[in-house]
Amino acid sequence: MRRDIDLLLKLPLLASDAICMRIIATPPNVPLPPKDVVIPDWREKFLRGLALPCVILRALSWSAELFEFLVILASMNPTGPVSQTLLRLLISHGNETCVASLRITPPFLLGNLITISGTILRISCYRTLGRYFTFELRVQKPHHKLITNGPYAFVRHPSYTAMILSIVGVILCHAQRGSWIVQCSGLPQTLIGKVLIGYWVLTAVAVVLSLFLRIDREDSMLKDNFGKSWDQWRDKVRWRLIPGIY
Repeated sequence: MRRDIDLLLKLPLLASDAICMRIIATPPNVPLPPKDVVIPDWREKFLRGLALPCVILRALSWSAELFEFLVILASMNPTGPVSQTLLRLLISHGNETCVASLRITPPFLLGNLITISGTILRISCYRTLGRYFTFELRVQKPHHKLITNGPYAFVRHPSYTAMILSIVGVILCHAQRGSWIVQCSGLPQTLIGKVLIGYWVLTAVAVVLSLFLRIDREDSMLKDNFGKSWDQWRDKVRWRLIPGIY
């Protein structure tokens, strides 16, 4: 009974990870038309080139969360026909007892907390910038304002901090013992599984790298457009992503 309760407690945490992934990856405003998008150099082209890989990354993350969710639900009534079908499809052959290994672990809780924290920060950035928040680099002339309040009073690129936190959190949730990927899927033991996991991790690393590469370009663009106001903000808010560190 205690075991069933522990498993059920994991369901809302898995659901929260999926919801967070949706929020951080969805533009809060209508995307800009191509003619208004600034693609100044290879760094922005690199980031935009990750659009499709990021869709696949989200699909893989959502699939892992959905499959673990379904396996846990099916394990509550393992003799039912639907449950038996799900368990047969979602658990690798010879690994039928793996459900006993699914659990909430300290790394999972840490990853979930990091993901939720990153998402809350991302939402705060959406609300603070309002209509000025776009996934594309652009100063919306003639009425664009330099926003320096909210999370932007602590670091200059808090939305990137939020994105990185969420990505790291999701990986922590799934790349550890107690998760469906490690315990039940059998993917780490197969070639195609290793390719999918490798693709997932490499794409996540590429996204994080692209955000770091974008920071200098975005700072330069804001400085060119806001001049002294940006200089004053930069002098007041010295840190780019993490207060006191970077």
